[in-house]
Amino acid sequence: MSKTQKGKFSERVKGALGIEGDTKTVVFPMLSYTATNIATSGAGYINGLYYIAFLTYVEGLSGSQIGLIMLLKSIWDAITDPMMGIITDRTRSRFGKHRVYIIFAAVPFAITFFMTWYSFGISGMGNSNLTMMYYIFAYFLYSTVTTVLSVPHTAMLPEMAPDYFLRTQYNSVGYLMNSTGMVPSFLIASIPFGLFQTKTFDETFRMKFVILGICLSLFYIIPIIITGIKCKEPSSLQAHFEPFDGKYVFKEYIQVFRNRAFRQYFTISLLYMFALGFYNNTKVYFMKELADVWVLYNVTNVISGIFEASGFPLNYWLTKKFGKQRSSWITTPFYIISLVIILFINGNKKLGAIPITNIAVLVHCAFYNFGLSGIGFTTSNIYPDVTDVDEMITGRRREGVVATFSTFIKKIASGFLGMIVLTSLEWFGVAVSSKTTSVGGIAPGHYASDLFGKFFDYAFGIKLTGAVIPIICIAGALLALRNYTMTKNAHSMIRAAIATKKIYGDVTLTEEEKKTCEKIAGQKWENMWISKAGNGEYHPLEKDEKGKYILPELNSEKTESEKTAV
Repeated sequence: MSKTQKGKFSERVKGALGIEGDTKTVVFPMLSYTATNIATSGAGYINGLYYIAFLTYVEGLSGSQIGLIMLLKSIWDAITDPMMGIITDRTRSRFGKHRVYIIFAAVPFAITFFMTWYSFGISGMGNSNLTMMYYIFAYFLYSTVTTVLSVPHTAMLPEMAPDYFLRTQYNSVGYLMNSTGMVPSFLIASIPFGLFQTKTFDETFRMKFVILGICLSLFYIIPIIITGIKCKEPSSLQAHFEPFDGKYVFKEYIQVFRNRAFRQYFTISLLYMFALGFYNNTKVYFMKELADVWVLYNVTNVISGIFEASGFPLNYWLTKKFGKQRSSWITTPFYIISLVIILFINGNKKLGAIPITNIAVLVHCAFYNFGLSGIGFTTSNIYPDVTDVDEMITGRRREGVVATFSTFIKKIASGFLGMIVLTSLEWFGVAVSSKTTSVGGIAPGHYASDLFGKFFDYAFGIKLTGAVIPIICIAGALLALRNYTMTKNAHSMIRAAIATKKIYGDVTLTEEEKKTCEKIAGQKWENMWISKAGNGEYHPLEKDEKGKYILPELNSEKTESEKTAV
């Protein structure tokens, strides 16, 4: 193939993906940065699919024991995540503030991921409490390394993609990389577990999970190393930091919450993760014990993946055409319908020769992932813009502190909800371990059906945590999204104002522009860094002939004296 043909092919590929920009300066950095998504999404996907089933049916732990593992892990995350955000923001390295940690985390991530699937013979001793203690330890290690990897990686995005729509492109390619990680991970898992007829898990599957852990661990090292080596980041050796103490830490995170855009993002993400957490921690029991379609478990996961991917082109087009919020309003009704379907399922039933439960479950899985794709796309896309609003308020780039809450929300929601959901399901009589007495186990006669009547049985519990509560949470997220007012034009104005302020020491905004900044930041104009006077000069924002804001740069048409003054 000639260079001309290669060039045309490259342009066709970029056009199909909706990517704008030069292959060398835009596409390659985009692929290098999002390569880590292959590892993090693949590992998270496999954990979400099989980990609860593995601990329940293979390792013999009860719901309350599994919930305790998740709770303690979330408490640990509450300590490590905020600290990692501050550490990465204060790092001096010729490789940059973030990339050095990604390089370091590659091998430990693979090792600790493997440890979460193998107890080194402890579970075979028959003591469920001892088994639980091992998995608490393994999960702590894996969680710590994931924090060291994910917080800096998330924090890099605003720096790698400073432009409003470029960030959407990065997130779009990130979604493709998610699938690149999830598909082979799922296929590797399907070899021992069965693709078209999922086998019932029991103790004989321990060695199969060991092989699964080894294969996937080796697979996940490669993309993380690619990001660490190929991504370029400015040196932070000359960075200046404030003195570090407890007061400084407290001040950093209080400032984050003073940002109205962040508070809105926090609320939307929290409710979104609540919806995910309740459903994901219930799904295994819904498939196995309520619908009795475990044989279709992997088939439903294939369908889920296909329909989630099918939502990507629509979400991308809607975001590009109408802004970052629109995709949520179009697809979320499908998500709600999918959860309503669960409310009508009671066992595996047929209508003559028609397996109505099987069909209902397949439709549920298709609608669920297609419907969830929109609001998931929205939350990923609005996060980087929050860091620019934070800079407008503080005058500093604090990607690490802001990114902490992106990963922090997901981990805390997952951990606490895991404890709440799994303990609740055990109380309703779901997946009660018959092998050993569990920590915090429920005594006979104290289950929900014993105390309040037969209506409050395992089916009620699964429908409550797997459908009713997620519907309420996602409705709350949509209501919160209505108040998120950042637009492409407003974001361009904020970035232009920050750049002008940094170049000249002053920026002059119209009253309308000031009101827009105040509305988005939730702060009075005079209380923000962007308003502070420098040398008192007049520097309004520049626009092109179409009325779009022009981003000034130090290497643009500025005099040497102006650059020196800055």
